[in-house]
Amino acid sequence: MGVDLQIRRARGEEFSAVAELDGANFGFHYNEQELTDARLDLDLDRIVVAVDGARIVAVSAELPMRMAVAGGDVPVIGLTWVSVEVTHRRRGVLRAMLEQQLREHAAEGLAATVLRASEGGIYGRYGFGVASHTRRTVIDRLRSRLAVPADTGRVRRLSTDAARALLPDLYERWRASVPGGLTRGADHWQLALLDRDSQRNGMSGLFHLVHPDGYLSYRIKSDWGDGDPRHMCWLVDYAPVTAEAHAALWQTLLNLDLVGSIESYQIPLEDPLPLLLTDYRRVETRHIGDGLWLRPLDVPALLAGRNYGVEVETVLQVYDPVLGDGRYRLRGGPDGATCERTDRTADVALGVDTLGAVALGGTRLSQHARAGRVVGSGAAITRLDRALLADRLPFHGNNF
Repeated sequence: MGVDLQIRRARGEEFSAVAELDGANFGFHYNEQELTDARLDLDLDRIVVAVDGARIVAVSAELPMRMAVAGGDVPVIGLTWVSVEVTHRRRGVLRAMLEQQLREHAAEGLAATVLRASEGGIYGRYGFGVASHTRRTVIDRLRSRLAVPADTGRVRRLSTDAARALLPDLYERWRASVPGGLTRGADHWQLALLDRDSQRNGMSGLFHLVHPDGYLSYRIKSDWGDGDPRHMCWLVDYAPVTAEAHAALWQTLLNLDLVGSIESYQIPLEDPLPLLLTDYRRVETRHIGDGLWLRPLDVPALLAGRNYGVEVETVLQVYDPVLGDGRYRLRGGPDGATCERTDRTADVALGVDTLGAVALGGTRLSQHARAGRVVGSGAAITRLDRALLADRLPFHGNNF
């Protein structure tokens, strides 16, 4: 490794140094207000640092959460602020830090570690798989109409202060119904709704449309167009719980005068909006990227925590170079599942990163098999592939 590396928890007086390193690696400087705000979301006891001598050269912060799975909920840890000093790249620092964290997370009894990745080529080597996807959507408001106009009588536009008491419960209802949905703590909500200038990216402050069964939050980027206004409405939060709320919220959005386009990374791939419009093509997908990366820790807890689309019984061989290989007997169906270690012959074998990718039903096991990442009985792979599919595609919801 070539460094005198110590991996430990950060100390209180080191927060400024941690933030300075994080900012340098992501290309900005924190001001004093931003440092104060960041402390709302980060627990110093859950910030891991790698220290070379007296110098902090890597950081990884941890956020305890719960994650929805099909028919259930499991405890996970989210990683954020993960970075290595530019002078210490390609020297094994990140591997040493992350592998120690993964062992600690497994010892805590967590089902998985999850993260959002700034680059796509980093985390597969540590056992993370792409469990969900995001997309950028652009909707031409001026040419979009609902085929059946929705009743907007239960939708209210609220200020942030007025919405503050309503959004957390609505979000929790939404996220509990979506595999991959991650909890948001009170501190996260406080930070998200501070609505500082630094959070706006040159756009307006937050506006909120709230229905008894869902909400969405947005900003406006002005474009007056020399007398032909075409503002951009940017959705920053999106949690319609019911079909009625979904249609009513979109009817209200499409009634926004002066707005030319509605854009977002928050609309899931399977959102039914195109099916509600008179013209399906008005919902354009401009980009599809990786969303939630999932790293299984406790395979039985993760797989037994969810239900399955069809009855399945199979033995999985999971290869895990960090936490150790394991063989597991999975029995599951629509009413729940059990998963336990076994010595029986495996029907399906795969790496822990591939298991992370398919565990929520966001990518197909059969697709991974065609890529040579899953081996075993064709019948067993087909059955498990179908069983893993959930009623909805996974979506994380919480941008951490």
